[in-house]
Amino acid sequence: MGDRKSKRIYFDLMGKKYDFITDEPEEVVNEILENIKANVEDIYSKMNNPDIVHILLYLLLNENLEKIEMKNGLKNLIEKANTVSHNKG
Repeated sequence: MGDRKSKRIYFDLMGKKYDFITDEPEEVVNEILENIKANVEDIYSKMNNPDIVHILLYLLLNENLEKIEMKNGLKNLIEKANTVSHNKG
C-alpha cells in the first residue's frame, strides 16, 4: 500500500455519479464495481422501484454473511485437518 499511487475513481450507478479515491489496482476496482453494478441492476429489475440505498445495504449484508460463512467453513476445515493429522501420528 505504501508505494502505490492513489487515484480518483469515477463510477455511474443507476444514473447517479459517484467518485472516491483508492490506491488499489484499477483492474481490481473495475471488476468489483462491475460486479456491484450488475448485482444492483439485477435486484432493481426484480423489485418495484427500490431505493438504491436499500439495494446496497442488502448487498452489503449478503457480502458480510458470505464472508462469515466462509470464515466459519475455513475454521471447520482447519479443525478437521488438525484432527486427521493428530489421528495419523
